Formats: sequence, structure tokens, C-alpha cells
Amino acid sequence: MEKFLHIKCRNSGLRPDVVVLVATVRALKMHGGGPQVVPGTPLPAAYVQPNCELVEKGFANLKKHIENVRKFGLQVVVAINRFS
Repeated sequence: MEKFLHIKCRNSGLRPDVVVLVATVRALKMHGGGPQVVPGTPLPAAYVQPNCELVEKGFANLKKHIENVRKFGLQVVVAINRFS
């Protein structure tokens, strides 16, 4: 995001009005301290079953991203993707 705002927007003269942060429940669980995901192996049960504790802990990471966007003086919209 910083490269986009510092380089692309500065060179193009464009200024965004809003930043859309897209997260998934799985990503929130991963950033909340969930088990490591290894390519080629099945996802750990923590990612395919409800686990509110991991999701709540993952919001700390999302909150930091929101704070970073606001430092640029921009509005933030958060979209949560959900996969079955």
C-alpha cells in the first residue's frame, strides 16, 4: 500500500478517496496464531472448523493495517471474504 500511495499516486497525480482492505476468516486465523500451513498437505482443523479465539486474535493484525491506512488520511472499508 505504501509503495502504491508514495510512488504510483505521486507519479500519476491521482489521490484515492478510500482504501478497501479485504481479509478472509482464514487469514485472520493465521494471523491470530493458528498452526502453520504446509503446501501439499491438508489444512489443519483450526482453519476449517470454527475457532473464534484465533479470529479475535487475528483482528490485531487487521487493526494495524487500518491504522496504517489512516496515517495517510484515507477512509477505510473492510471487507471480510468467507469461503465454504
